[in-house]
Amino acid sequence: MRYRTRACASQALVEFALVLPLVVIVSLGIVQVMLYAHARDVLVSSVQEGARLAAEEGRAMDEGSARARALVTAGLGNSLDELRLQATFDDELVGLRADGLLRSIVPLPTLQVLPIWAEAWVARERFRPGGGGG
Repeated sequence: MRYRTRACASQALVEFALVLPLVVIVSLGIVQVMLYAHARDVLVSSVQEGARLAAEEGRAMDEGSARARALVTAGLGNSLDELRLQATFDDELVGLRADGLLRSIVPLPTLQVLPIWAEAWVARERFRPGGGGG
């Protein structure tokens, strides 16, 4: 009877050793997807805030870009490489687009960074003397 318990314990140890790497890889993959979703949310909200600020009456596009860059840095720290902000504006709309590369936590030789981008468009605010629309 004692021989059977040792065989079961040895079998369980071998199975654990075979399954553990798979569990670790799947767990890292799930964490990477969650980190990417968080980084995308931070980037989208930062670009929206920057475009909204630039669309205010009397504000410049540089102020909106600086605000977006500051929010991205505060939200993602140094996990985002090569952040590029591109501003577009005319009389009616203000647009802000951010492109960057998110560092991967999964140690694969072909997957070191993940491309990430966000874009926001906001209608330019205008002061109308006497109120009214039109």
